[in-house]
Amino acid sequence: MDRDVLVVDDAVDPGVYEAGLDPAYSYSLAETVDGIAPSFERADVVVYDHGQPGMGVRELKETVRDAGGSSYVVVVAGAEPTPELLSLSCDDYLYKPVDGAALKQAVDRAMALGNGDLREAVSLTRKAHAVETALSRTELEGSPAFRHACRRLRELARPEVLCELERVDADVLSAHLGLIRGVCDGPQAARADGGQADSRRPEAGDISPWKFREAVESAGHAVVFTDTDGVIEYVNPAFEELTGYAESEVVGHTPRILKSGEHDEAVYDDLWDTISDGDVWRGELVNERPDGERYVIEQTIAPLPRNDEPHGYVAINTDITEKRRREAKIEALHEATRDLLSADRPSAVAAEVGAAIESILEFRINVIRVHRNGELQPCHVNDKAEQLLSERPVYEVGEGFPGEAFADQQAQMYTDIRDHDGGTALEPVVSWLYVPIGEYGIISVGQTEPDAFDETDLNLVQIIANNAEIAPQRLRKERELQRENDRLERFASTVSHDLRNPLQVAKGTLSQLDDCTAGVDRMRQAHERMEEVIEGVLTLTRQGNRVEDPSPVDLSAIARACWTHVSSCDTELVVEVDSLVVSGDDARLKHLFENLFRNAVTHGQASTIRVGALDNGFYVADDGVGIPAEERDSIFENGYTTRDDGTGLGLTIVKEIASAHDWDVSVTESGTGGARFEFVTATQYRDE
Repeated sequence: MDRDVLVVDDAVDPGVYEAGLDPAYSYSLAETVDGIAPSFERADVVVYDHGQPGMGVRELKETVRDAGGSSYVVVVAGAEPTPELLSLSCDDYLYKPVDGAALKQAVDRAMALGNGDLREAVSLTRKAHAVETALSRTELEGSPAFRHACRRLRELARPEVLCELERVDADVLSAHLGLIRGVCDGPQAARADGGQADSRRPEAGDISPWKFREAVESAGHAVVFTDTDGVIEYVNPAFEELTGYAESEVVGHTPRILKSGEHDEAVYDDLWDTISDGDVWRGELVNERPDGERYVIEQTIAPLPRNDEPHGYVAINTDITEKRRREAKIEALHEATRDLLSADRPSAVAAEVGAAIESILEFRINVIRVHRNGELQPCHVNDKAEQLLSERPVYEVGEGFPGEAFADQQAQMYTDIRDHDGGTALEPVVSWLYVPIGEYGIISVGQTEPDAFDETDLNLVQIIANNAEIAPQRLRKERELQRENDRLERFASTVSHDLRNPLQVAKGTLSQLDDCTAGVDRMRQAHERMEEVIEGVLTLTRQGNRVEDPSPVDLSAIARACWTHVSSCDTELVVEVDSLVVSGDDARLKHLFENLFRNAVTHGQASTIRVGALDNGFYVADDGVGIPAEERDSIFENGYTTRDDGTGLGLTIVKEIASAHDWDVSVTESGTGGARFEFVTATQYRDE
């Protein structure tokens, strides 16, 4: 079997399944959602009986979503089809009463389908045809969902898809063509060549000629046939709609009539070289309509061979103008994120969001609310919204349309908000999008016409919301960091003032006692030790701040300079590269090397210290006593030391300086058994 097929039935009639599926397919009955997956281990087809025959299409959605998973889903139900069926996450819909033959046909069709455009074409055709059968023409014309489905079916009406539809199910092909022509199951329209369509259903031997003529005439892609010189012989209606030229205006001319001047001759030379060699050319072109408006197409041109020689060419053009515009808008929205991140307060973030919605998406009515203390308070109301609407209220979470969308953390689209309780109060703005900005607020976007938004518009506003969510997170973290830095700075100032002053008095007094007992030397050493601790604490509190304005720094030169302050006559420094440049803070990196060198000399008893480059950073290694493996996770903790007279701050300072540069630091064993400190993810380059 090609796939797992799940049949979701509102009330199973075992006789229907026994007549239709047995013995053609083995099937298993599941009475709970949890029982579906195990059932596929025993059967090709699983029937899920959810036992709720009174459900309408709207209520079916949640059931199907919970049950469907990745299976091919056929819904069998007594719910009368409505336009909401088109958004039901299933592949086929059988409206009861259903017999075994219809059920078997649905499963046969599922087993014959692959994925991709063919599956989408069959699924959408089946559901749209069910809706068309149940509703009047007036109701269908008033349904945006049905019109959108027909537009999508027209886009899918490419020759290769229609050919596969013919193979899978000719009835589905007929329904597909009927939907995109605006008729189905009624009298057939006159043929495009002027002849009267035959009322009988064509047999297999004569089905292709008229159906493929119908396919080309009905296709959503512009189709052009030319002779070997590129002179146009035929265009379909989609070509006329796309280009703005009538068939009579282009037949007898070459496609040069469409040129916009956007491309140089090399593009067209490559096109002709490719198809003249018998190959298929694919590419994008910017063409121009008679009124000067430009549009973008994806074009495929293929030779039409006869006796191994081309006797003409066929071009299939897909309009991707909106796709390119949408991509440009998405790119512009991401570019606007930089402005969002530069905002220094929530009101400025809201203003940037509103400006992006207005300038990039061209939606002139928007309100941005921020969440404070359980309320959604207007923070930005653009000019058009102020002009058309009364003063925008504050909503409690869960209150009104914005409050409900925020409470659910679910974007909502209202095609005509007047159809909902309380919606008339928002007139003359009747189409609305409500998109939460995480926990921080909500975006409201409106238009004065009904059905003004589609899923693409909703997705674009969600991109803004996702990007906007980053800005308040950054502001909150920056404020937390600033508070922490202020606290540390106050602590450092206290240490400096309250300890240094009496220490200086004590040192001054000691200087007058040089001729006294040896106890004075111990007191002097204690005071020097206190001063080291004070210096270490002050350094530690000030080194962890992020490096905001880094510049190129030569670590090789810094290491050599620092060594002059730390050097021991018994220890040698080896810098293994002439120049090792990173982006960082010169003063802090001096502290880093001085602390590492002191640690190697004083605690590690090293005779050689080496500084060298890594692929994405650098290392400092020594040949001293090393650091036991069980202690390496704790050496950067405040207070870690191996000597009674150590401050335990040196390596903590090293870790803070590395973090301020966005570097990771780790310690391992060097090649000579000592300690090796590695710093990675530094932005590094070398000057040779």
